[in-house]
Amino acid sequence: MGLTGDASRHLLMDPEFWRPRIERLAREPRQLAIFPRPDLSRPGIEVQELRMRAHDGARLRALLSRSVFAGEGLAVNLRACHDLGGVELDFSAVEAGGTDLVFEYPKERRLEDRVLDVLRIAGAACSVEGIECENLAFLTNGSCVQDEFAIVQFLRQDGWLAKPSAEP
Repeated sequence: MGLTGDASRHLLMDPEFWRPRIERLAREPRQLAIFPRPDLSRPGIEVQELRMRAHDGARLRALLSRSVFAGEGLAVNLRACHDLGGVELDFSAVEAGGTDLVFEYPKERRLEDRVLDVLRIAGAACSVEGIECENLAFLTNGSCVQDEFAIVQFLRQDGWLAKPSAEP
């Protein structure tokens, strides 16, 4: 998975650029709240809405769907959208034993902020599902590669994405 756009975006693959930002992100509490969504659930599949704060205080929202019969420790497919209201959950992936997580970008976010948003959502998903972050798959929308997913995947390969410890 590579970056799209001009060559200057490749500077964003430098871990030293991300080090202070990730350290600051780790110090900011994510303020995770989880709400059941029975209106979106179906027999054997539960849907939860995750709400948390981004590094800059922006509100992040995601829908997590998983089998009520599966335990923790399964793979999570992470997708992004611009509006959770019209998104379709991937119930076939859930029926196959995975977890589907779709999160909504706040409006008009810079690439740097979107990367930190993905890191925040990914960390929350790993924590909620009790998985290591290697079991997180970044799925793109259609045929376009989302640059923030490519950067987060690169950071994960360098060991920068790990399951956060439980918040007090």
